[in-house]
Amino acid sequence: MINMEKLKIKILCLTLILSVTGLFAQTPVNLQDPLPLDKDVVYGKLDNGMTYYIRHNENPKNRAELNLAVGAGSIMEDDDQQGLAHFCEHMAFNGTKNFPKHELISYLESIGMKFGAEVNAYTSFDETVYGITVPLENPEFLDKGILVLYDWAFNVSFEGEEIDKERGIIHEEWRMNQGAQYRMMQKMIPALFKGSKYANRLPVGLMSVIDSCEHETLRKFYRDWYRPELMALIIVGDFDVKVVEEKIKKLFNDHPKTVNGRPATYPEIPDHAEPVVEITTDKEAPGATVQMYYKHPMFIKKTVEDYKTGIAHSLYNSMLNKRLTEMTLQPDPPFMYGVGAFTNFLGPKSVFMSIAATTNEKLTRGMEAIVVENERVKRHGFTATELEREKKALLREIEKQFKEKDKLESIKYVEEYKANFLISKEPAPGIDYEYNLYQQLMPTITLEDVNKFAAQWITDENLVVIISAPEKEGVALPTKDEVLKLLTEVKTRKIDAYVDKVIDKPLIAQKPVATKVEAKEKNKELAFEKWTLKNGVKVVIKQTNFKDDEIQMSAFSFGGTSLYSDKDEVSASIAADVIMEAGVGEFDKIELDKYLSDKSVSVYPYIDEIEEGLKGTCSVNDFETMLQLAHLYITKPRKSQTAFDAYVERMKGYYQNRAENPEENFRDTLQCVLAQYHPRRLPMNEEKLKEADLSKAFKIYKERFGDPSGFTFYFVGNIDLKTAKPLIETYLGGLPVASRTETFKDLNIRTPKGVVKKEVLKGKEPKAVVFMDINGDMPWEYKTRLEIKALGEVLSTKLLESIREDKSGVYSIGAYPQMNHYPVQTYAFMVYFGCSPENVEPLTKGVFVEIDKLISDGPSDVDLGKVKEKLLRERETSLRENDFWLTQLKGFDFHGDKTDEFLKYETIVKEMSIESLKAAAQKYLKYDNYVRVVLKPAN
Repeated sequence: MINMEKLKIKILCLTLILSVTGLFAQTPVNLQDPLPLDKDVVYGKLDNGMTYYIRHNENPKNRAELNLAVGAGSIMEDDDQQGLAHFCEHMAFNGTKNFPKHELISYLESIGMKFGAEVNAYTSFDETVYGITVPLENPEFLDKGILVLYDWAFNVSFEGEEIDKERGIIHEEWRMNQGAQYRMMQKMIPALFKGSKYANRLPVGLMSVIDSCEHETLRKFYRDWYRPELMALIIVGDFDVKVVEEKIKKLFNDHPKTVNGRPATYPEIPDHAEPVVEITTDKEAPGATVQMYYKHPMFIKKTVEDYKTGIAHSLYNSMLNKRLTEMTLQPDPPFMYGVGAFTNFLGPKSVFMSIAATTNEKLTRGMEAIVVENERVKRHGFTATELEREKKALLREIEKQFKEKDKLESIKYVEEYKANFLISKEPAPGIDYEYNLYQQLMPTITLEDVNKFAAQWITDENLVVIISAPEKEGVALPTKDEVLKLLTEVKTRKIDAYVDKVIDKPLIAQKPVATKVEAKEKNKELAFEKWTLKNGVKVVIKQTNFKDDEIQMSAFSFGGTSLYSDKDEVSASIAADVIMEAGVGEFDKIELDKYLSDKSVSVYPYIDEIEEGLKGTCSVNDFETMLQLAHLYITKPRKSQTAFDAYVERMKGYYQNRAENPEENFRDTLQCVLAQYHPRRLPMNEEKLKEADLSKAFKIYKERFGDPSGFTFYFVGNIDLKTAKPLIETYLGGLPVASRTETFKDLNIRTPKGVVKKEVLKGKEPKAVVFMDINGDMPWEYKTRLEIKALGEVLSTKLLESIREDKSGVYSIGAYPQMNHYPVQTYAFMVYFGCSPENVEPLTKGVFVEIDKLISDGPSDVDLGKVKEKLLRERETSLRENDFWLTQLKGFDFHGDKTDEFLKYETIVKEMSIESLKAAAQKYLKYDNYVRVVLKPAN
């Protein structure tokens, strides 16, 4: 698998990962000290040069994460090898010395692991990484897991027949990535990396190479680059570290040291004195963006002083992004969103990047806005109050990480050690070390330390400006000369300093009058309590120790947008979002964000079709703030025309190009067909958005949240009941109520009966997308729901084996069950895959062949065993997750589920048989009712 999400992030830079390291507070800071490796990880090198990281960690319990990181990706390919790094990754799942053919996947599924979720890999420019999760109650599972890593490193079979079959699967992966964004990326990459090998080494490679490469050529690439000194084993889990280290040494040391290996070097990306401007358009482009990349040598943190610089980078990034967010809240905002950050990029480069996504009409204005803001920082810097606020926010974040250090998931450690080994060489000194160093270094970072970066980063040298937009009328596309002129003109423009509006007031000036808990019920089996407050509000609480510094909240009441007419549906559907954009109580959105900046808390209201409610999460210390926000969103929502206009303008940008985008057309058509073109399922667009009305939206919101007596609140996490009770009595017990009785309205939205087929002819790429919805009625019974879930797992496995592995017809395929309780009890198996247009009909038939086998024969013994293991493993880990319990507790009230049925999960799964799932397949996989919607190219 190509890590396309990672690639998009690096190219579009829409998210920023902050990484930090530190020193013990009691130790005097020496800025020249090298940053050490985490004392709790066992690190070493084998005689052959292979690196290993091993750490004991008990979250999740009885699990181990086993990863192999290879410091070689597509950048190591010769011109006639483009795509072979990715091809090698695919072949690792198609036979090894100890797991021939497809036995590797089959074995891992037999112990309850899912392909894709717990068994996966990716290829990037600079790296290839493999990972599996294994259970640990049987020592053999760990032994075999380590053997899998060994085989991936040194013993992939590369059988000729399997190589030839895999060519088609890689073709399908390539096919699914084709589209406007990929076409524009192919123009962006050469501009970003002009003169470098990176310019023509997209990991998917060239299909001409994939189709024609000799078997031995692929094997040679594997031998050239899968060398012990270029690889690291990263193993984290609930095991004895010494035992694992001995296993690694015994097994991996047998492989000889490399002799005369090819040089493993990362190519340079040449400097350029003048800005490079690339303007690219596409008729199917989903939106307009401006991306500015200022390239610099990669920043690698080696010493404490480097780490201090890294903290200052984080402060700069955070303060800049807060300013850009404020700009989106203005009347007539210049862009839908903007982001700026200094971060590591590809190869040996870091970048300072500035990005804005705009409406079609505002490309030039959006670019001007980010250029001016960068110049403002360069000229005037940030303010002392901004810096103070961000310091508190970062200290709060590192404190939360420190408190959760014993509950950190194993996969997080894997990611940390992987980054330490690969090209960026990110330090991994451990949270104890980091936390204490933060306490020492943060007070020493001055405004000057942060402000100086603007002059260092924002230069004409090594600047690449990329503008991408739809090819259509109404797009205000600047020329290259206009871009260069703007960059020059802004340098001499009069730009005022930023004024930070500082707030100093409480979130709630006067606490509400509390009402007491009138009744309590305890469920001993599931360890939760249900309270009823005097005002009618109900509260369900479950104390857990899964996370040391986390409390999750949910609240709901039946009703939702179903209670409003079709002409008010748009206003109702955006009402909660509009309220969020306005702030709450005495705080507008900008003020609220500043007030909450040093707190770990979030609360947001929502209005869905049949319910409304609140969702939130907080640290233990911010529980009161979470309750205050919940109280205010119910009692004191804000009505702001400015916020409403800014929100609608931003949403306009999301919808104005949907009609030209094939995938969006496909999704919109699918939604309409599944609902028989009910008015409530017609797609949102620019014209429909005009129906939104602030007064209606505000009125609807107040009606939905105006009587919280119908609400039930759920809290799961590290809650101290003695502390929580008076706070709940104050902020939830203090809610005014009207004691009305309400439920949702059945809008009579139904899936069509019989067989319905629809084609969407859109786009120019030679690809098709197929969505099948096999549906019907069902009883809302716990056992039935588990059987339907099991059928989905079995069918997904059989479709992968048949449609992907045997026919090489798709890259991915699955059968995903969906069950609805309201307004009527229905189920659907959603089968989704992409393929070549000429394969739509034969592969559709192939899907029905697998369904027919399940109906006539049920699952095989092997497949039955696999699905039962998967369901039991999934349950084992879910029972130790706060969000799982939050969903379950709500389900007892929302669906009327019985707690005693919930406790029978393991029994129901273990009692599943070939006959019981065969009977379920005959009921729920019969396809006399199904919808099939297919996307094909226009030609």
